[in-house]
Amino acid sequence: MKDEKRDQLIARQSYKKSNELINAMGKGTALSQKLFAIGMQHITVDDTNNVVATIYGTDLRKMFKSTSGSLYEHIEALCDRQVKGATIFDWNLLMKDKENGKIEAHQVVTDASFKNGTLTLRYNNSLTDKIVNLQKDYTVLSLADTLSLKSVYSLRLYEMLKSAFDYKKAIEKIDGEQVMDYNLTELKLELGIINSGGDNKIKAELEKDYPDYEKIDELIEKTGQTKYKEYKIFNRNVLSKAKDELNKKTSLIIDYEPIKSGRKTVGIRFFVDKKNIAANTNKKEKEVVRNKDDVLDDLIELMHDYFKIKEIRDIADCAGYDYEKIKKAYDYMLTYNTTVDVPIAFMKDCIKNEYYNNKAKPIPSKKNSFNNFEQRTDIDFEELEKQLLDN
Repeated sequence: MKDEKRDQLIARQSYKKSNELINAMGKGTALSQKLFAIGMQHITVDDTNNVVATIYGTDLRKMFKSTSGSLYEHIEALCDRQVKGATIFDWNLLMKDKENGKIEAHQVVTDASFKNGTLTLRYNNSLTDKIVNLQKDYTVLSLADTLSLKSVYSLRLYEMLKSAFDYKKAIEKIDGEQVMDYNLTELKLELGIINSGGDNKIKAELEKDYPDYEKIDELIEKTGQTKYKEYKIFNRNVLSKAKDELNKKTSLIIDYEPIKSGRKTVGIRFFVDKKNIAANTNKKEKEVVRNKDDVLDDLIELMHDYFKIKEIRDIADCAGYDYEKIKKAYDYMLTYNTTVDVPIAFMKDCIKNEYYNNKAKPIPSKKNSFNNFEQRTDIDFEELEKQLLDN
């Protein structure tokens, strides 16, 4: 009971984060973001103007979900690249200094020490005015929301979308669901999926008030950064997972759709609302419509060996563009132990009756008298199949 009450108190805590930090391009780890959130509860500024965050063992155990034993191994993995690839020192930012017309690159965490069960982090003194004494241009974030997220992309999107949501509400006086557009390359830069790679041409382009992201994308490709290059992979491994995690674990409810130029995705449009004011009516229908083109693209790639595009679209309409349902039916058809004469009819029947979810076998579509039978739930499909094969 005591621990439960304390957890509830922690859940109500919040912290401020500069919008400049939130919207800076760069990369980091989920743990570095979480440690920043926890550390903001106990911060000081030392005589060298560095922000120093103190994180006590009780908070570390909650973050690592460690109830017993030493914290040393966790801290070692945080700090030593030989133990674990990415560390808290890999949190790097690329920030525009518009007043001086230049870009600043910063390693956020400069030093760390662990003693007597307490972790102390020292942050770059160039960022001090962006971490403490914030009077404007900041976003209030939920500590509970931040600590609940596993993916670094979910964490970054949570901060970015919360910042944009609060801005529109406060400055533009917009209530309810709000819309934010991001260029696809810009979004990948802010999520830390791609970076300048030290290329002066990329940095020079980013310094502009209105960067040419198409040019930046071409330059970045030459640096060999191809992670999540294809939109469908980026969508599946980053956006879709982040959306599910944010909707499940945070105070935000988000949706998104691709912004397309022809068939090419050039940007992402996010729809953001707060859960307590979210309008959930027909949400699922909107989601299906928004992602229809992407689902169709994936289905064409999956099933082009067996179906024409017109037939794939017909199957998609039958399934309400539910990709998983169609894929299950398609996999079921491929493993079916009898030749399927009319695949499109087989697929539709399989989707409609969800044969892939049970042991019953659907009747292969053949031009014989059995096609006139009305589908019944009490049919012995194995026996019926034997009769078909005997004919």
